[in-house]
Amino acid sequence: MHRDFTIKLGIYLVQPPHELDMHNFYNFQDLCYSVAEQACTLRWLRSAQAGVPTRLPTSVTIVFRGISDFRFLPRNPKKKFTEDDCVCGFGYWTDEDWAEGSVMICDDPEILDNHCLNAIEFMSGAIMVVQADTANATIVD
Repeated sequence: MHRDFTIKLGIYLVQPPHELDMHNFYNFQDLCYSVAEQACTLRWLRSAQAGVPTRLPTSVTIVFRGISDFRFLPRNPKKKFTEDDCVCGFGYWTDEDWAEGSVMICDDPEILDNHCLNAIEFMSGAIMVVQADTANATIVD
């Protein structure tokens, strides 16, 4: 997959000049998956919580295009709904038994097998898994 951004340490979205902490400073808002367009749009807004720098960009949108595999694994019903908007980590997914249904964090996408799917895990336990041709981030200051 071709991306115009990278992920660092599983939580930082890097698109120069930005390096954004998606776990601590941004709240996930929504996702829109279009079967007809083979696209999925994810949107985050800067958190209004105390301690979040107001100089950070106000929003981040990621659009996956050319989707060939899309999955959304359910949240843990025992977790608070307030955990649904917090990213636990960006990583990779494989259906291999050894992975035990976990999102893998890897800072070097060059070493990953091309069959690995992109994954975003939320603190609620929900996981979005996607394989696409491209992923593009739009950061709005």
